[in-house]
Parts: sequence; structure tokens; C-alpha cells
Amino acid sequence: MKSTAVYAHLRTAFGPWFKSVGFKREKAFLSWTRPHGGAHVTVWFQISGDGWDDYAGSKFVVECQCSQETVVGKHALRRERLASILSQQEREEAWVIQNRVISSLPQPPRSHPFLNATPEIGASCRRKFALVSAPYDDKEDIWFRYHSTANLATWVDFISTKLPSLVNDVETRGQTT
Repeated sequence: MKSTAVYAHLRTAFGPWFKSVGFKREKAFLSWTRPHGGAHVTVWFQISGDGWDDYAGSKFVVECQCSQETVVGKHALRRERLASILSQQEREEAWVIQNRVISSLPQPPRSHPFLNATPEIGASCRRKFALVSAPYDDKEDIWFRYHSTANLATWVDFISTKLPSLVNDVETRGQTT
């Protein structure tokens, strides 16, 4: 899946919610912003720079900041990734989903060039197909893996219930840090 298709899917899924709570689209990544006090709250989705792999797919992250500017990642008073506000139960839910996605990935053939390159490259390639061994802890960053629109739909369902808390957390604590 090209990143443009993934961003389009996420924009369609989340755009109406952002608009309904006063956010406007920004230019960088797939981002929305709204004023908050004397600052701005900006939320964005970022696809991994690793690119698309026909077998391993790709991944994305959700981030939010309170800043004097609407520019993604610029001069944040507070900046959080979605994983940082998840409860233990929600991190366990993300772990289950992540492993379900990883289990559904098509395996590369044994003759795949990366599997048979140097031992380091082969190991790196194989790690993309390894299940996450334990639930995420509260300090762990979570990149949401996907290979299909069904995977994206599952993550949309998961993320949509968490976005209000992420925005609230950044707004509430952004002005005081």
C-alpha cells in the first residue's frame, strides 16, 4: 500500500471527527490543528520512513502536541504519542492487535534476497515477522503495523476511541509544562 493510499484511508476515517471538534487540516504529514488558549493543539499520523514492504507491510504512529505554532514537531510545550496515554488494558489490546496483524503477514519465500544476504540483514528481515513477545509497557512506543485495509480498519477502530483522551491530555498538561 502506498503511503498516499494509507493517508487517504486515515483522512477519511478521522477527518469528520477532527472537524466535529474544531480542528482544521494542516499541511505536514496527515495533521489537524486547533487553537487552545494561547497555543495550538496539533495531531498527526506519520507513516514510517522505512517504506512499504510487500511482505512486512509498514507501520504508522499517532502523535499530538501543544505548541505556539501549528507546525508538526516544532517548539512543543507538550508532545505525546498515543501509546503514552494508554492504560495497561489498552496496551494489552494494542499488543493483541499488533500480533494479529503480524500473524497475518505473508511470509517471504526462502529465496528472498534479503533473507539470504548478510546474517545481519537476514536477521533484520526475520524480525519484521516476529510476534511481540509481551504486552507493551508504559514506556514503550507503539508503531501500528499494517499490510491491508482490514489492518488499517482495525487500528482505526482502536485509535478512534483513544484520540479524545490524547487531545485532552496534551491540552490539559500542555499549558503547564
